[in-house]
Amino acid sequence: MINKFIVREYKFKYLIFSIISGILLALSFQKFNLFIFAWIAFIPLIYCVYKNNLKYSALYGFVTGMVSSLIAFNWMFLFLLTNTKSIKAALIVAILFWLYQTTYIVLWSSIVNITKSYKKIIAAIFAASLWVIFEYIKNYFLSGFPINLLGYSQSSFTQIIQISDVFGVYGISFVIILINFLLFYWLYNKGKKYLMITILILALLLSYSFIRINQITKMSTKNEIKIGVVQPNIAQEKKWRKSLKNEIINTIYTNAQFFKDKNCEIILYPETVLPRILEENEEIQTLVKDISKYSDLSLIGGKAVENKKLYNSIFFISRDGNIADKYKKKHLVLFGEYVPFENFLVKLLEKVNLTDNFSKEHDLKVFDFDKYNLGINICSENYYPYLSRELVLKGATLLTTHSNDAWCDGLSYPYQHFVLNIFRAIENRKYLIVASNTGISGVIAPTGKITKQTKNQEQVCFEETVYTNNYITIYDKIGDLFVYICMTYVLLVLLIYGIFGKNIKITKINK
Repeated sequence: MINKFIVREYKFKYLIFSIISGILLALSFQKFNLFIFAWIAFIPLIYCVYKNNLKYSALYGFVTGMVSSLIAFNWMFLFLLTNTKSIKAALIVAILFWLYQTTYIVLWSSIVNITKSYKKIIAAIFAASLWVIFEYIKNYFLSGFPINLLGYSQSSFTQIIQISDVFGVYGISFVIILINFLLFYWLYNKGKKYLMITILILALLLSYSFIRINQITKMSTKNEIKIGVVQPNIAQEKKWRKSLKNEIINTIYTNAQFFKDKNCEIILYPETVLPRILEENEEIQTLVKDISKYSDLSLIGGKAVENKKLYNSIFFISRDGNIADKYKKKHLVLFGEYVPFENFLVKLLEKVNLTDNFSKEHDLKVFDFDKYNLGINICSENYYPYLSRELVLKGATLLTTHSNDAWCDGLSYPYQHFVLNIFRAIENRKYLIVASNTGISGVIAPTGKITKQTKNQEQVCFEETVYTNNYITIYDKIGDLFVYICMTYVLLVLLIYGIFGKNIKITKINK
């Protein structure tokens, strides 16, 4: 009896440690934004993994993952409830989502346990590489949902994330995991060399960032463009109610008056801000004509119909009110415009989606104008680094993101969504303009510095000066090559240890 109690108490310690890891990890993300926690968040979990067998490592990974998901993704239930109007459907899908996010940490913890006998530096690089591989899978599997990749936690740490123009956000994630392991080795094995390696890595990152920020700041002072942004703050339930169409029209019109004497070259409006289909509604056509006269070009979000298909689009409106062109969304959002395993979930939940059934565009297009070439992202398209990268390779000299973000008012999602733009700006070294309905709008410089930012849930308009450039980064040229290097490293280590493992020294961790 006493022995069983002691064992249970002993295991309870690891349970507490895994909970602490989950809390620290969640708090490192927005809107908490305690980014420093990410650099130590995994140390308690690593200790649990190294001191236990495979079964318990998976268990503690599950605890860390679930705690982190429940805190960081607390908005998912509200988003689904707004979307489905069903508590049952929202709860079931939210639980499935939290479990899905947790699965990656469970798998990571389990594999790290299997490889814990590897030499320390090899094991640390292996764990960091494995984490990158899982993040890459998360980024694209089932259309992808890469909110809160580990590197995104450092969005406010501009002085450390500049390597994104070579390695993308995955490079930041890699370094965070690596340093967690090095600090773990230092704390539990008293190896000062691991602390010295940590300091050296951080010094190199800070030095690179200092050099690149100075270079990019000097580069970004040519080809000036004055832009304007409208954040109308229209509640999601209002967007759906036909009786409130005129109220929305008046809100948009009133906001546009802000730019009457501003002489902006471009004015950006959010995703789906127009309450009716532009090509089919005379009132909306009149509205667009009235508000477009305040700039050379207005970018206005709305629904477009082509060949009986509905598209989430951005209309390019000239000063005379005519449609010069339009961008149609290429990558649809999970559980908003796209439902995985739809037939199964519809039978299970009766209804999982109340938005329109959008079609997706297959061609990626850059829109050429006299002084600038525009690369457009609509809402969730900024999740995917390859889209912005391909736009730049096609000639984009200025990037924009148009979003709604009214689904999760007051919660953390708008903050988590906005910071992705910081990495897209650094990866491609382009000015990036964000126009959100409600949520956060702003302007981000090629260094990742936010030059203008609105508050969540406010109705506001602003003007700002941006600059275009034709610069092509290393990341633009090589894409996610770093991820494939990580994959190669993981496979080589598994192969080498699989063949020669018995002859390789085993890692020991002190109590």
